[in-house]
Amino acid sequence: MKTHPKTIRTRRNRYLLLVMLVLIVGALTYAGYWWHYCRFRVVSHNAFITGNLIPVEADATGIVTQVLVEESQYVNKGDLLVRLDAHRAQTALGQSRGELGQVVREIGAVFSTHRQMCQKLNASSARLARVRHDVIRLRQAAPSGSVSEQVVQNAEDQMMSLEAEMREAEAELKAIEAKVSGTSRTLHPDVEAAKYKFIAAYLEYSRQQIHAPVSGYVSMRKVQVGSRVQPGDPLMTLVPLDHLWVEANLRE
Repeated sequence: MKTHPKTIRTRRNRYLLLVMLVLIVGALTYAGYWWHYCRFRVVSHNAFITGNLIPVEADATGIVTQVLVEESQYVNKGDLLVRLDAHRAQTALGQSRGELGQVVREIGAVFSTHRQMCQKLNASSARLARVRHDVIRLRQAAPSGSVSEQVVQNAEDQMMSLEAEMREAEAELKAIEAKVSGTSRTLHPDVEAAKYKFIAAYLEYSRQQIHAPVSGYVSMRKVQVGSRVQPGDPLMTLVPLDHLWVEANLRE
């Protein structure tokens, strides 16, 4: 029994339509997949991961006594990495602390002397004013004979002695005022100089311990126990994981 030609054509058209539908669906599926997942994807066989490299350098001169981390070890920000011999820096810190205390006591004594001199000068000034008043009164009474010349002379001698003491006290006060004028106990130049010397000694002492500036993995560790380091000498490198990226060579 032969199949009618029209039936054959119908079947063939149906098969072609089915194939076209499959192709269209496949194309749409691939297009959707590419649009959502592949359009930002780049493939390369020449790529590597890199990141910010944080160098750790020495801040002071000294002998390394401890290295507390190993290669590829993860450290947190602030962790102690390297310790230097701090005996010399500790001695300098103690000396500067003692010098600061000594200067503070000396300047405090100068301010106390200034206060006492002012009080003494005020008392002497009041006493001199009374003696001058007595001299004037005695001089006026001398012509009448109510007081002797010796009494007047003694009063005048006392007045001149007090005036000499006043001039000497005023000179001493001016010398002290030159040291304390326009400043205070805590802001005196000598105290400030000793204070900054102590701060410098403290910073030098604190630099004997080297801490991690960031969190990351230790890499390229060069420092060893017993080695002598100077400011700027590279000790190791830290690689933080929060700043990584891929560098790749792509074909044009």
